[in-house]
Amino acid sequence: SDASWFSEGLAPVMMNGKWGYIDRAGKMVIPAKFSSAKAFRKGFVENGTNGGDTVLFAAATIGNSENEICINVKGQTMKKCPAIGESSIAGNNDPVKSVTTTKKYDLPNNSGLFDKIIDDYKVAGSDETYYLAMKGNMYGVFNSKFETIVPFEYSSIKMVNSGPRKYLEVDKGNLYGLYSPTGQQIYTPEYTRVITVNGTDNNEYYIIQKDGKTFVRDGNNKDFIANGYANITYDNGGFIITDENKLQGYYFMDNKIIAPKYMEVKSVDGGKYLLVKTASGRQGYINADGYEYFLE
Repeated sequence: SDASWFSEGLAPVMMNGKWGYIDRAGKMVIPAKFSSAKAFRKGFVENGTNGGDTVLFAAATIGNSENEICINVKGQTMKKCPAIGESSIAGNNDPVKSVTTTKKYDLPNNSGLFDKIIDDYKVAGSDETYYLAMKGNMYGVFNSKFETIVPFEYSSIKMVNSGPRKYLEVDKGNLYGLYSPTGQQIYTPEYTRVITVNGTDNNEYYIIQKDGKTFVRDGNNKDFIANGYANITYDNGGFIITDENKLQGYYFMDNKIIAPKYMEVKSVDGGKYLLVKTASGRQGYINADGYEYFLE
């Protein structure tokens, strides 16, 4: 659903609300398990013998923590973050390799509908062409009949994927909304976060956030998780729910709920069980009915 530049042969990509890394063949080499993930870069680690080694590492965050960790190319947490040379920063902000294809458009613009066409796309099952364009530094979309289907009032518009379907995510003053590719408004731009999720049950869900509260609605725009939480992320066929105290619980697809009371929660065994960590540091498993399995 999102991606960044390749750096040192790896690129951060987002799937189901979590970040991982792919190689240049498109293979997921570091699983999507991070809340945020930055580009890989070179650093220096002392080894106590011949001075040190140059290694590749990236900064990432896990869960709701705001503290970044350093990971290696296997996605493992490093004991200590490498030192970074001042000269390395600029180079790692640039793409290692990029290919840009510039399209040229010869569409008439007698009515002054647009200033510049940015891109175009089609929708499966239709011969209609849609054009993403700018007018007065604002973005909108019109079709081949020169009908405006998304008004020119957004600071950005980007196409996002949710399984087989696509959506237009619009940004209006850092508030986000969604349109279908054919111009039907799904959500008005009044949310601080809108994420589309293709569930393992083949249904679509929307994670939306407004006024510090996060909710989930299904593909029919009906409430699925109506109680507002501080954060909600999709995880392996269910949703991790986090309260204002940063305690985590879980919402199963059959509407069973594990109330937020754990420091960490992760779905395992196809979503049948949860691996949890308590405030005292104990780890164990619970099932969907909340029965706990801890080593004595």
